[in-house]
Amino acid sequence: MRLIAILFLLASQALAQEADTYYARCQRLYQQGALESAQATCELALAGDPGHRLVLRLLTRIHLDKKEPDQAATYLERLGDDPEAPLLRARLLLLKGKPAEVLSLPLPEGPEGRLLRALALEGLKRYEEALKEAKTLPPTPEVRLLLARLYLALDKPEEGLSVLDSSLEERLEKGRLLFLSGRPNEAIPLLEALLPELAGQPKLARKALSTLVLAYLGQGDWARGQAALAQLSGLVNLPGLLLARAWPWLLAFLVFLGLILLGESRIEPLRTVEVVENPLPGPGSLYLFLLLALLLALGSAVLLGKALFANALALVTPYQQNQVLPSFYLFLGLSLFLGLLLWQRKRLAAILGPPQGFVEGFWVGPLLVLLLFVYGLVRPLLGLSTLPLNLLTFLGLALMEPFFRGFAPMVLKERYRDLAPYLSVLLFALALPGPTLLFLLLGAALYLAKERAESLLGLSLGWVVAGVVLALFPASWLRRF
Repeated sequence: MRLIAILFLLASQALAQEADTYYARCQRLYQQGALESAQATCELALAGDPGHRLVLRLLTRIHLDKKEPDQAATYLERLGDDPEAPLLRARLLLLKGKPAEVLSLPLPEGPEGRLLRALALEGLKRYEEALKEAKTLPPTPEVRLLLARLYLALDKPEEGLSVLDSSLEERLEKGRLLFLSGRPNEAIPLLEALLPELAGQPKLARKALSTLVLAYLGQGDWARGQAALAQLSGLVNLPGLLLARAWPWLLAFLVFLGLILLGESRIEPLRTVEVVENPLPGPGSLYLFLLLALLLALGSAVLLGKALFANALALVTPYQQNQVLPSFYLFLGLSLFLGLLLWQRKRLAAILGPPQGFVEGFWVGPLLVLLLFVYGLVRPLLGLSTLPLNLLTFLGLALMEPFFRGFAPMVLKERYRDLAPYLSVLLFALALPGPTLLFLLLGAALYLAKERAESLLGLSLGWVVAGVVLALFPASWLRRF
């Protein structure tokens, strides 16, 4: 029996030594970024010692880095009461999109604990607090990348560039920030040089290629833009990505088309011809007028994007679109209003309604703010975007009211009768680039308000009141909308 016990002890020591050897190899592979090889080596170590804490910690981190929360949670449970368990649990909650729960954990005051708090604050869009926390941390690559993201979120991309160093991910982020800050001629060579190094890292390659596609096309380099887009399509399901973002618009378009077909099917042939002085234009003229106004606004936005960021596609480029889109709305509003003034001068008084209706704007404005706040509570659950809450945005939308709530319903009612209210609300949401569901909500509310007030002046003033009210809010409050 003593001999068997000695042999068992020797075998256990050998397995433990073998597990330590595998762990050392696993840690080396993990530091090199070879996650698959590191995972396989760690699993061999666990076969020799199922309770090896260091291996369990590392396996948890590997699955967290691979964005595999279920497997990470399994190893975290096996780790039990471990000093690193709160840190790993915090990373798991961040991966699951639960940053608020991270702040309630008893995280240690060491660098990693403070980093996780900063990441949780970033997830909650409390960027100022996150930046204050991140600035106190040792400058590791993860911290520098966090600082760059925070500076970009706070509209300070140049400061983000100043904190980045020379690691692979940091050089990629530097190229992206150079492009977003309006320096594509510096960004393109940097990102092109990085592509061969990103061959085995599809996530980083996608980020580099998507930036290069926008940079090439924004410079008018269609050949290289198409080549980069072809490479990107091998890594990303582009039609699926487009559908995931555009499904509200496509759904609204199908409903609009269905209502148009229904309305056309209900029109009876005329038996007599009635001569009317100054007849209303038809829906075709309405759509053509709207299309011309959109083209004018789009041309203005392209010129503005070239002037500010040396990028003709600034209107669809992350970060840059927040600077250009408010001006696009203003250009569109001016085009529609001035076009109506020139085209329908005789009807303008009837379109705007009685002048005393402007007082309605003092309740329409707070109503718009409330609707934006309610939408802000729901949109994170659906992954939807929102309006840039800039005063120019609201001025542009105010100038659009005579067209979308006055002239368009008048024209559509002439042909489609009782379908006109639905068609005018859908037309508003389809014509404007931005959050389609929000425009549907606001369009329906404003149509009802117009029917109650019988005047458009109050609706236009309501947009201005909402813009002024929101301009008084601090930036941290506006992120809730």
